[in-house]
Amino acid sequence: MTQMKQKPYIIGITLNLVFVLTEIVFSQLAHSTALFADAFHNLSDVLALVIAWLAVVVFGLKATKRHTYGWHNLSILASIFNTLLLLFAVVIIFYEGISDIISPPSVSTSGATVMIVAAVGIGINFFTAMLFKASGAPDEHGHHHEQDLNSKTAYIHLLADAGVSVGVIVGGLLIQLTGWNMIDAIISMIIGIIIIVTSWPVMASTFNLAINGVPDSVDEEAIFNYLNNHPNVSNLHDLHIWPLSTTETALTVHLSAVKNVDSQELLEDIAGTLRRNYHVNHVTIQIETAKVTESCNLI
Repeated sequence: MTQMKQKPYIIGITLNLVFVLTEIVFSQLAHSTALFADAFHNLSDVLALVIAWLAVVVFGLKATKRHTYGWHNLSILASIFNTLLLLFAVVIIFYEGISDIISPPSVSTSGATVMIVAAVGIGINFFTAMLFKASGAPDEHGHHHEQDLNSKTAYIHLLADAGVSVGVIVGGLLIQLTGWNMIDAIISMIIGIIIIVTSWPVMASTFNLAINGVPDSVDEEAIFNYLNNHPNVSNLHDLHIWPLSTTETALTVHLSAVKNVDSQELLEDIAGTLRRNYHVNHVTIQIETAKVTESCNLI
């Protein structure tokens, strides 16, 4: 079953990576900064697919005595690498675009080559998107599982990138008809802006995960209010929520129970609720019979 889940990712990563390398080569042959920018935009697809695929792979790796949480954190490291590479790509795109506007290259851009290569990109994006549409279909009960949601996100992202390639084709056509090479530089910078705008939420979320911030999918205030207002909890302290991966969250907390409460039943009740209703995968709770007023965490 795990191999079946990995198949769309492996095919998608391979096809898109080959196309990215091909597009970079043809961007030099066609003297097109727009193709170069589109290559890095498609590279963002590859990196996003790698991160999602990595999440599938690492969940199949068992924890060890030295790595007690397993290897799930690798998905966060991959996301950090993705963010840094995209930022570097945008800097290069704007540098090349501005340079071409200030000092136009002596060699004309081949609009025909730009259109042909971009059209191939549309086909690859569309084909890969269909793979994820199939893998992201709900089960017979209409339920979407975590991996299905990842597939759906990849599907939408790939279709959106096909739309960017359409813009590159239009630019290639205008260059072919007018011979105005500056269009190529303008399109490249527009793609750079698109990369920043579409990737910014992921970049911000990645930075938050990297410093062990509460994941965006978790409402820390709602969790605090739930615990603080629980009828069998008199006090709480040392509440910590942090990411184990791009899709998993851990929580630890000390709870003071009211008198004559079965601590085991209280533990099972709260832990189960946190998992079901608050998107917390790993719950560790310390039950205390006495009310503790001072936190043992001095940070």
